Amino acid sequence: MFRFCFAAASLLPLLSAAQAPAVTPDSRLPGLLQQRAELTRRYAEASAQRHSLFGNKPSKKDLQEVVDALQGIVDKDQQIVDVLNETAQKATTTSVRLAATTTKLESTSRDDRNLTAQRLLELENETQNLRQREKQQLAKQRDLEAEVAEAKQGHFVRDALIAALAVACLGLLLVRRRRK
Repeated sequence: MFRFCFAAASLLPLLSAAQAPAVTPDSRLPGLLQQRAELTRRYAEASAQRHSLFGNKPSKKDLQEVVDALQGIVDKDQQIVDVLNETAQKATTTSVRLAATTTKLESTSRDDRNLTAQRLLELENETQNLRQREKQQLAKQRDLEAEVAEAKQGHFVRDALIAALAVACLGLLLVRRRRK
């Protein structure tokens, strides 16, 4: 009797904890708990029986039924503990797997952030280089435009000199023709 009380008292926190988390559809725990409840009912019925020849005392057969019922409860409790340990092991395995996945994701995230930061830095440098080249091209373009303006002015002066010489030549030709 003491063993039963001790076993029941030690299993109560486990049973209440086992009922708190979500039980998967393929879990054996609900069935085992139902079987244990049936065994507990059988124990209560067996311990209530009084078939002794000496009055209101349990007979040897009654006591054997009580012992058998208690043994069934203890065996069922062991099965429940085994299922809970199995569930705890699965939870631990899942937790370790999730921790590894989380670590991997954090590492990947960190690598992605570093790669993105590096790529942004490269793009900023490229943008600065392009701006610098654009400034150099604009300066070169202004220099070329200034050279073109100088060349145009030089052409204008040359063309004006050619025109003046042409007029002078014509004037000399005319003067020479008039003298003849």
